[in-house]
Amino acid sequence: MSTAMLNNKGIVITRPRAQAQDLVAMLEQRGARLLLFPAIQIEAPENWQSVDHALQSLPQVDWAIFSSRNAVAHALSRAHSLGLAWPQGPRVAAVGRETAKALGEFGIPVDLVPRNFSSEGLLESAELASVQGQRIVIFAGDQGRELLELTLTQRGAAVEKAFCYRRTIPGSNPTPLLHAWARGELDAVTVTSPEIFNNFFQLIGGLGQRWLKRTPIIAISPLTAEAVTAVGLPPPWIAPEASSDGILAALESWAQSLQETAP
Repeated sequence: MSTAMLNNKGIVITRPRAQAQDLVAMLEQRGARLLLFPAIQIEAPENWQSVDHALQSLPQVDWAIFSSRNAVAHALSRAHSLGLAWPQGPRVAAVGRETAKALGEFGIPVDLVPRNFSSEGLLESAELASVQGQRIVIFAGDQGRELLELTLTQRGAAVEKAFCYRRTIPGSNPTPLLHAWARGELDAVTVTSPEIFNNFFQLIGGLGQRWLKRTPIIAISPLTAEAVTAVGLPPPWIAPEASSDGILAALESWAQSLQETAP
């Protein structure tokens, strides 16, 4: 597909700036016009009790599962501040490629990354099918899904959850975004989690919601797409995989469809 497909397309990035770097770089290389409007803020947990306990228990753990890049960054930065080195004991699973890449940046080898980058993908893997009697730690944020914890517990594992970070709604000013919409400068909006979409929908207010109804949305996963349709918006384009590469592929497919339907 031509790299010029997204040239001069106005695209809203709603992911936090630190996590959007790869996507921003790929889109800028393709000539897209980007408007960064982070719709979620990642902060340290109110207390580190669950993380500290999980980190100290790692030598006796069978699996350590990381749910996101944020979980990796916060948990391993905390381990460093406590003077704890990563032990030899646990096998390590990452929910997706970007999470695995973040673990690699800390020098931690990853034993399991599902083909389908999601909690469901992890649960479908043969390695986590028989976990009776095993100890598992899940490093995640607050307000996250409980699917992994509940399913692995049902399979007989002793599961501990470490809350590494919390999500809050940033005080983003939507005025520049609304003005860009009014000038016809926004062609698509990307959303990378249900929380991010719901926050974005709230932050842009009634006027922005009316603009959004006429703007193509690119969702990183079917779960995020469900959040979009739940508020009455048209079905979004869905990335073929939950990653920056997947978002890029969906954006290029959308742009290709514009060319095909152009008179």
